[in-house]
Amino acid sequence: MISLPQMLYTLLWAGLALLIFESLWYVLENRLNLLGKLPAELIEPPNLSLLISRYIMQFAFLVVAPTIIYGWVYILLPFYGVRAGIASALILFVMGAVPFSVMIMSRIKLPLSFILFQLAGHLLRLILVFGIISYIYIL
Repeated sequence: MISLPQMLYTLLWAGLALLIFESLWYVLENRLNLLGKLPAELIEPPNLSLLISRYIMQFAFLVVAPTIIYGWVYILLPFYGVRAGIASALILFVMGAVPFSVMIMSRIKLPLSFILFQLAGHLLRLILVFGIISYIYIL
């Protein structure tokens, strides 16, 4: 059974951690200029609205949905706590993000450094958010 106060607490802390991480990662991505060789009309210029829209999408898919799903299935997992969160994050990363990125890389000529940077960021986001979600659910 999902505990509403626990779910709200999880959404608050995982969302805050994601906001801090996403802000730092966004600044780093802009400083590294990984898409500098692509034509300017293909790239959305970095601004606050881009950061906010990225955060809202990631909050929905990396915080809200996993919090609800983890609240339903965490009692079925053979292990619990932060280990369960990190294992879930790694499974999702290997089964979802990596195959999609390889497919995109083979079809669209994006810089390898950009793809690897985005993959590293996605893995770190997953580990951070799923670690927080799973830790709060053992409290």
